[in-house]
Amino acid sequence: MYTNYSLTSSDAMPRTYLVGTASPEMSKKKRQSANCDKPTRRVIHIIDTNEHSEVDLKNELPITCTNEDGEMTSSSWTSQTANDFLKLAYVNAKLDPSLPSQYFKQDIINVLQSLEIPGWSVPGSKESSLNKNLLTLTQIKGALTNVIYKIHYPNLPPLLMRIFGDSIDSVIDREYELKVIARLSFYDLGPKLEGFFENGRFEKYIEGSRTSTQADFIDRDTSIKIAKKLKELHCTVPLTHKEITDQPSCWTTFDQWIKLIDSHKEWASNNVNISENLRCSSWNFFLKSFKNYKRWLYNDSAFTSKLLREDDKDSMINSGLKMVFCHNDLQHGNLLFKSKGKDDISVGDLTIIDFEYAGPNPVVFDLSNHLNEWMQDYNDVQSFKSHIDKYPKEEDILVFAQSYINHMNENHVKIASQEVRILYNLIIEWRPCTQLFWCLWALLQSGRLPQRPLIEGEKLMSEKAGLGDETHLMEHKNKENGKYDCSEDDSFNYLGFCKEKMTVFWGDLITLGVIDKDCPDIGKTDYLDTKLIF
Repeated sequence: MYTNYSLTSSDAMPRTYLVGTASPEMSKKKRQSANCDKPTRRVIHIIDTNEHSEVDLKNELPITCTNEDGEMTSSSWTSQTANDFLKLAYVNAKLDPSLPSQYFKQDIINVLQSLEIPGWSVPGSKESSLNKNLLTLTQIKGALTNVIYKIHYPNLPPLLMRIFGDSIDSVIDREYELKVIARLSFYDLGPKLEGFFENGRFEKYIEGSRTSTQADFIDRDTSIKIAKKLKELHCTVPLTHKEITDQPSCWTTFDQWIKLIDSHKEWASNNVNISENLRCSSWNFFLKSFKNYKRWLYNDSAFTSKLLREDDKDSMINSGLKMVFCHNDLQHGNLLFKSKGKDDISVGDLTIIDFEYAGPNPVVFDLSNHLNEWMQDYNDVQSFKSHIDKYPKEEDILVFAQSYINHMNENHVKIASQEVRILYNLIIEWRPCTQLFWCLWALLQSGRLPQRPLIEGEKLMSEKAGLGDETHLMEHKNKENGKYDCSEDDSFNYLGFCKEKMTVFWGDLITLGVIDKDCPDIGKTDYLDTKLIF
């Protein structure tokens, strides 16, 4: 008998709005009217209109522009066009996918009605005209962070519904995520948002696309197009001065995640846990090795440290260390292809989705992280395994680096050029960083560490980094036809994934000379063939 657990059409679900506007924060004293002769450098505010009146918003939200002297100035809300705002409907209600189907569907309909999503509700009515028996839910396969469904109803536009995972709030700040989604919307990136509820949101469903596969990634022609697509992303969303001058978001994320793991003293002090999952003797040895790697990278590495000492930020040779807006998770499920023949696919036919781990990082972090994904096959029975034989060969990385450098650049370089070789070597030097990122993520996602509420004043990676968002779904192609709209229920071995990443991480640290090969504190290791070029 099920009672008092699902929403009803009579439940109070008042609709409020989150308003996004394109402007950096400024003090009241600095807000002065000015003509916007140059394009606005947009940064987003998200305000709960339940807590602010329209008059407050108009008086308090600035828009920043660049004058002819290159100085940042601002004008009031009233001078902005309608396109400078993003208004997001929100209801304070939760959806529970574990409920019996008929109750879950009715709850979805009730939330859709309260949000008044166009085509899915009757304006001004408390009762929905939709029939739950006609609502079809298709769960998107391979979603590791959230539960994702395609929602279909006869003669209505399909929607994508994302329900956030219970444990993911420990690594993602959902409030900040909304700010970045709004920010990306001004650059036509990410999904079209239809409305939010307490533990998820509705998005426009992208028809006629398929997710990429491991085979796509390792195809030379496709890899070149992906390099170009990443270059376009990096050149599209500008960073604020703070984001450029702060440390990369990956290090902020590491600090947060390590602190979170370290707070579970009983788990971290158990050397059996550490040996089994982190492939080393103790938590203290892990922390010491992480610090030694970061110190080596910035002080003793042959390429990263040298370029940073030279501090030539405008040089092409240093482009790999330039701070840009990075996706940070370009795996197979996060790249959509328009349904065309492989030979007909252009860069414009690629769509990057799911920006929940995005943030300001050096170019090389995004490139190295993507190339790591060549090793993963999330459609395999053992989807957690890293197939080290699939990691790109030296020539593959050189071609990828050349394609990235030359795209959107008037001066093209040859594959044997110093610029290409430098970017290639940066990718290798940063490879342990990107491996470790997903190792710690998997450990936190595994459920082995009890959930702990954040203490007051504690910042998550996206909030401190200043740009870490999300925008679409994590799903992988259906095994039969690879279509985006086909799905299958599945699970993921997070701890297996963690262990696989750690074996490569330790192998890289040994190859790079950060730790000794005969170190007795290291367990199982795997070595990638691709090494530095001197």
